[in-house]
Amino acid sequence: MMNAALRSLSATAWAWVQDSTNWGVSNAGVVSSQGVALLFDTQFTLDATRTMLREIDRATSGSRIETVVVSHQNGDHTWGNQLLPGREIITSAASAEHLCHEITPEQLTRLSRARGTDSTSRYAARHFGDFDFSGITVIGPTRTFTGREERRVGDVTVELIDLGPGHSAGDVALWVPGEGIVFAGDALFQGGHMIVWSGSLAACVQSVDTLLATGAEVFVPGHGALMERADVIDFRDGLTQVQEAATAHAKGGLPLDEAAARVHAEFAGGLAHPERLFTATAGAYADAGALESLEVLELVKGMADLA
Repeated sequence: MMNAALRSLSATAWAWVQDSTNWGVSNAGVVSSQGVALLFDTQFTLDATRTMLREIDRATSGSRIETVVVSHQNGDHTWGNQLLPGREIITSAASAEHLCHEITPEQLTRLSRARGTDSTSRYAARHFGDFDFSGITVIGPTRTFTGREERRVGDVTVELIDLGPGHSAGDVALWVPGEGIVFAGDALFQGGHMIVWSGSLAACVQSVDTLLATGAEVFVPGHGALMERADVIDFRDGLTQVQEAATAHAKGGLPLDEAAARVHAEFAGGLAHPERLFTATAGAYADAGALESLEVLELVKGMADLA
């Protein structure tokens, strides 16, 4: 378990912030008012989710979590859902549709503990081998939405934003207009490079534009430290620079692996996991019509080889 803390953002909103950019170590959030609460995402393991829920219960004076909003279907944001039985679990229609394509806890356990010598097995073991996924039953959403949906949590108004594809095949953000706060899920990363599972880097940039258009001043990324508007603008600018470089390589006919290596050399910087630039390059290539979107294991292999 990494260093984690429930950070108060306002009188009614808190962020569960992890002091880590490691794979699988994610942020979450909660809005609580008048004895009821809405939770934004759970955690990768049952133990991590239990720890978070205990801190939320303490901070909110025992407010009952009635709704869970899921940012997307990756396990590090959903595999603790079973600890909230009977609650409404909401995500976008695009996010829910992608659930059947997600890797299961059992598959990830086998992959990360197979002791294979290929690059993908070694990469999975290094980044996921220490997690305990035992006892997890994957619980999907009970309801979906498209576009935007306003909800009340006690006397607080929140808005669910369907971002469409970006980081994943369907991303959701939670905006608290009265507090100027956005819980962004993996539409934002702080301290580490973004992963582009959806096959479109352009869509990732558009998602960030949508988040900035709320006018919020505080942003809770899916991973890493809290962000202010200037941080989000810098993040968007970084994605745009990668997009422009990778698109130029695509139009020049450069093979994807070679282009990813060049993008890595130019943009790795000091951020964690620069091998994820393979997925961004692949997304730009798909946007440019230079290749079909790659499957998850193909993207993982590309990252592993680049690392």
